[in-house]
Amino acid sequence: MHYDPALALAAIDAHRPLVLACLALALGFSFVYFTIALRMAQRQKVYVEPFLGASVFFWHDLSFAAHWPVWQSQHGGHWWLQMWSVGLCGTVALEAYLIWQFIRYGHREIMPSVSQAAFAGLTLAGVLGVGAVWWLIKASMNDPLYFVTFAITAVWSTPFHTGIMLRRRNTQGQSVAMNLSVVIIFAAVSTAFLVAVPAFRSPPFYAFLAVFLAWPLANIWMIRRFESGQQARPEPPGNFAHASV
Repeated sequence: MHYDPALALAAIDAHRPLVLACLALALGFSFVYFTIALRMAQRQKVYVEPFLGASVFFWHDLSFAAHWPVWQSQHGGHWWLQMWSVGLCGTVALEAYLIWQFIRYGHREIMPSVSQAAFAGLTLAGVLGVGAVWWLIKASMNDPLYFVTFAITAVWSTPFHTGIMLRRRNTQGQSVAMNLSVVIIFAAVSTAFLVAVPAFRSPPFYAFLAVFLAWPLANIWMIRRFESGQQARPEPPGNFAHASV
């Protein structure tokens, strides 16, 4: 989706109260999402955020924050870009910890046949590989203010959580509150972008919006179904505790 950065930032300024509210909701519930994920992983001793989710989040947020000199020199230190840069410094730290939790808890679940050190090395190599792919894709896009990538990363992990549930056949590492946070984050950033960029007011983005507002709700339905099934039958010996937040 093509857009003029100067016109987009001017449109954001013209709708400052609405866009500020969207920014506050999106950034606030991002911290809610990550805090729930970190606490659940510690409590249940399983990884919560999938590898590709945590890795893409990490590189997206780190690269946006690292663009601070560009935001200052080319866009006059616009408040939208500054506030996101500061906020994403915090999410980068949480995302790095989520990757560490994947290394700690994912080893037993995914590759128990290799040593913890080998699994850690493979994971970190994978994170670097994701970073290289991210760099290539981002450099190939006409998305100077990260509008498109923000919309994608807001819902990036949602399908992976569906896959984890289907593989584990339980609600380990799954959270109703995390899925509701995704809905709020995605709705908030999408509202801001619809205001700022006419190209977002198009059938492709409306289709994307509809699908990924519904997908977290489908995950919640799956969580409830698994929970009702777990309550209807006794817990198998040796299985992990199931819980959702």
